[in-house]
Amino acid sequence: MTGSPGELEGAVLLVLEEQLRRERERIDERRRDLDEAARLLTRATSRSLGARETGAEPLSPAVTPSVVNQLLTESRGMVRNFVLTVAQGPALDQATVRANRTRMERGDEQRAVYPAEVLTTVRGQRWLSVWAEAGEDQRVLPSTGTEFAVFGDTAVVALGAWDDLDGGYVLLRDPLVVRLYTAYFDLAWRHAMPVPGPGEDGDPRLVELLELGLKDEAIARHLGVSLRTVRRRVARLMTVNGVDTRFQLGWVLASRES
Repeated sequence: MTGSPGELEGAVLLVLEEQLRRERERIDERRRDLDEAARLLTRATSRSLGARETGAEPLSPAVTPSVVNQLLTESRGMVRNFVLTVAQGPALDQATVRANRTRMERGDEQRAVYPAEVLTTVRGQRWLSVWAEAGEDQRVLPSTGTEFAVFGDTAVVALGAWDDLDGGYVLLRDPLVVRLYTAYFDLAWRHAMPVPGPGEDGDPRLVELLELGLKDEAIARHLGVSLRTVRRRVARLMTVNGVDTRFQLGWVLASRES
């Protein structure tokens, strides 16, 4: 490519802008099904939009853990967890964690969909490791917009408002509503990517080095691993975040922190 420095810089910017445009379109297309399903689910469960009485029972912060604990103990079948954050929630107390582990030990399957940001924090990595060891089947999406848990075909504990952690949780037992949340989770599960195993691309140190702009060779020396390992981890991280290039990956990671 020939031309003045200004012309070259302009050409590079055009290429980068085109990459950003295509990536945004790709992410929008990938989330379209989930957004439409979320809209329909909200409409079906919102009385203000004409839904019939669903028997939603508001749960205070004080009683939510005990309700979750009871559902884990008494219900049967798969537990489906759709996670907005691992920083807070109704099932983090030791009693509920024990009930959750006991349930998996007796053979009831548990699946969870997490936002990809859990791969980039120490807390998130520890959370994934603990529950993977307990038997949880885990996948990730670039982002999640709400939080709920489906307990077999018995009940759902969900955010009272779709994306509002401060609005508290509700207990839903209507069979149709339980099926709707189950269908939404299963759709998200099909779109999600498996969580990397220990020592793969979820290492927060790798993310930090990528954000510093280091080349693969330098990252490999710093982490004490092979160049091939670094490239495999970067490729996996790109797949998890739904991007095709290192530039796009950097943009997604930077956007997440802004």
